[in-house]
Amino acid sequence: MRKTMKPINTASGLPAGILRLSDIDLAELEGKNTAIARILGTREVRQALANILPDVLNVFAGDRRIKKFIMKLVGNYLNRSLRRPEDVFERAELSPLFDDPQFIRNLADPLPDLINGLFDLLGAAVETMEKLDTEDKKEIFGDLISKISTGQTGDMITRVCRILNDIHKNDPEFFAKRLEPGFKNWIESIDFGDLKEMAENSAADVRAFVTMANNVMWQYPSKVVLLLSLIPTAVNMLSDALNISVNRLNELPPDLLTDVILSFIKEIETRPLAGLFNELAEIVRKVHTGSALLGEPGAPQLPKLLAAKIGDIIEKADTVTLWKAKIALAETKASFDQSVSEAVNRHPDLKNLCLIKAPELTNIRMKSLNQRLAYWDGLDDAELSASLADHINAYDIQEIGEAINNGLRIFNRLGEEKPDVFSGAVDQLVHSIDPYELSEAAKKLFSVGDAMKPLARSVVPGLVKWVADVLRPVDDEYEEDARQARDALASLFSQKEA
Repeated sequence: MRKTMKPINTASGLPAGILRLSDIDLAELEGKNTAIARILGTREVRQALANILPDVLNVFAGDRRIKKFIMKLVGNYLNRSLRRPEDVFERAELSPLFDDPQFIRNLADPLPDLINGLFDLLGAAVETMEKLDTEDKKEIFGDLISKISTGQTGDMITRVCRILNDIHKNDPEFFAKRLEPGFKNWIESIDFGDLKEMAENSAADVRAFVTMANNVMWQYPSKVVLLLSLIPTAVNMLSDALNISVNRLNELPPDLLTDVILSFIKEIETRPLAGLFNELAEIVRKVHTGSALLGEPGAPQLPKLLAAKIGDIIEKADTVTLWKAKIALAETKASFDQSVSEAVNRHPDLKNLCLIKAPELTNIRMKSLNQRLAYWDGLDDAELSASLADHINAYDIQEIGEAINNGLRIFNRLGEEKPDVFSGAVDQLVHSIDPYELSEAAKKLFSVGDAMKPLARSVVPGLVKWVADVLRPVDDEYEEDARQARDALASLFSQKEA
């Protein structure tokens, strides 16, 4: 049985899609969807279209005469339409459009559809290409890359560099002078207070965004792991690239490579570097002075504030976990050092090389120290003594003495509270040392006595006289100890061999 379709009517009684003129909100459509038309109607755009249309129509016409004739007529008509006698070339028509808020709203209205449509086209094209065979994919991308990579960009960069070189040779500060008014207006037009307020007000939103992104990402842990696995890949790629580049650099002969590096160093200007160091030093000095001025007498403000901040951090930190992490890092470093030692020991040649070359580092440091001492030794007595006296006087001897006193008090308090600590530690140390090996080492050490005798004769007499002077009877609190020492020495010297 044949069915008939009933027309779908609207409330107005007309078929769907057909509206009476009275049903159309002309006020709403006034200017809406006409932003592109208004842009095309400006003199600047019409002039640009009039310049390119002949070439476009010529392409459409091809080689056939009838098409060329028709396109010529169309071109003449469009030229007459686009070029208007009432156009005033000194008056801008395009830029004023963007001062109209309604125009901006009308222009923004179709943009999402255009952008989404472009992405839809790209997505459909990529999806279709994904279904192709590998050879077809290679052919498409090969044609695309080969047609784009024509070297025009490099030629353009070269020409731009030549243009800039010509300009700078004639006027080294050309762009700075030309950009100064616009840059000044740009800086003056920016409200840095609003910029700071925007950054402060965005902090919560940025934190919320990071939280949201992490919450979403961690719903798929495998994707997070895959994302993190890109880090080793990137490191491998960077290392390989650096390896290739450095390898090519090492292909240069030593004199040429050194000459290149020396040329780089020579081109570095010392004046701005020295100025930078001076300015940084001045900043440090001003901060130190300002801290003293803002703080109480004898209590600068900066250390006080830093101490408070560090105290807050320590109070909120898990110190047990921090120490566990510190110990873990120390153990990891020890394991790393052990791994390096084991790797070196597996190669006797490398081990022997380390034993031979390691002292050279000490020799270099000693040579540098010796050169400094030789320079000081070359000064005259007055200058050397004045410099060393200033150096010694600069030390806070009182503070050093207080540090020693505090250390001794702590040591004595420990001995009084835990007297077995020292004896126990010494006992463990004595029992852990092999007496035979120590005896043999002492014999070998003192076997060089004859060689050391000239130095010993220059030191020991003075040392003995000083000890003897120290042990002379004096009426003080240490006299009893000194008397016991004198008796011990007298008993030692009075003994005769059997």
